[in-house]
Amino acid sequence: MSLSDFWLSVVASIVAAVLVMLAAKITLEKWKKVAIGVGALAIGCTIVSFLIFAGLTVTKEFSAHQERSALQAKIDAYTRGHYPVEYDKGYRLEVTKLGERPLLAFMYPEGVEASPAIHPWSNHTFAFEIEILLNDNGYPGTPAWAYEMRPMTPEQVSHLMQRKLD
Repeated sequence: MSLSDFWLSVVASIVAAVLVMLAAKITLEKWKKVAIGVGALAIGCTIVSFLIFAGLTVTKEFSAHQERSALQAKIDAYTRGHYPVEYDKGYRLEVTKLGERPLLAFMYPEGVEASPAIHPWSNHTFAFEIEILLNDNGYPGTPAWAYEMRPMTPEQVSHLMQRKLD
């Protein structure tokens, strides 16, 4: 969820709370026998506002997850079909973020160190094929690419420090 989506949810919650407060005020004016204090009304509006905010946030996150999962399934099917050897070794392309420009990350198998190894799909041909796949599925333009980063082992750190000292 981006910052603008967050503030949109906050504004929607405030508007909903004001509408609930107006409805409660009209109700109180009609039925004067119902005596609800301003504090109880404020608490009720706060609860309703929170529920609306939470509902909007969960709905947006769920729909974003569904959209990401659907695109991930299409990319997995494509890579499994066109690059079965690399796919079986554990190389993947992961959809990490959707938006104006989808962010796709090259993922490595567990036994491969991500830093020095070149990903087999990191080339212009593959990028062009994935761009066509994305364009066909409603994501215009070129995606942003990222590489998986893994923490260094203590042996790698000591080896790197030795190289710097030499």
